[in-house]
Amino acid sequence: MTTRQPSNPTFPRDIAFPRHYLSIGTLDTPLPVSSGVQPSEPLPYQWSCHVETEQGLIDQFGFLDTRGLDPRREMVETLLAVIARKGAILVHSARETALLHGLQQRLADSTGALADALTRLVEVDRFANQRKKPAAPRSLSGDHPAASVIWPDDAVDPSADLRDDLAAQAAYLELIDARTQNIRRRQLTRALVRYGDRQLSELVRAFAEHTGGDPASSAPGPMLN
Repeated sequence: MTTRQPSNPTFPRDIAFPRHYLSIGTLDTPLPVSSGVQPSEPLPYQWSCHVETEQGLIDQFGFLDTRGLDPRREMVETLLAVIARKGAILVHSARETALLHGLQQRLADSTGALADALTRLVEVDRFANQRKKPAAPRSLSGDHPAASVIWPDDAVDPSADLRDDLAAQAAYLELIDARTQNIRRRQLTRALVRYGDRQLSELVRAFAEHTGGDPASSAPGPMLN
């Protein structure tokens, strides 16, 4: 299959509207209950998308798998329903570009919609003259249960934020575990949605900082699953 590279325009003014700011959550460990996923493949389980029109109208959409089956096809289908066939798709870095290329190679793209989207990708970190090295995520090693990475054992606030990608992955694994009780699943779902929103806000802010603009704000929008 032939893949096309993202456009990555030199100047921010060349980035076409509507602008789709896209953040993707991935699982870096094998998904035990999923078939057809290679152990070395990062598995996308969540996306958040902030859509900005040239008139300044803002909307936001998202997807979060809660079933624990291979979510890749549903993720792509729901994403394509939002990014349509026009406008730039802004992502954090080449990591998301590689992930979407991998999805195109894995899944049948009969309409060519995903291939078209790949040509409209813009990696925001290319606009940064100097990038800060991200802090290393906290390890999950040791005897602590995964839940303790998300909230302290004595936490009573179910809306507490996830701290980093490893905590988000632990939350997702607990969410899709059949042994997890419904009330806990609702807490985990809210926490993951909030984390996706925060990652998306960081992307929008980074683009604004690198291009001299003001970050637009938006209220969380509908989940498409």
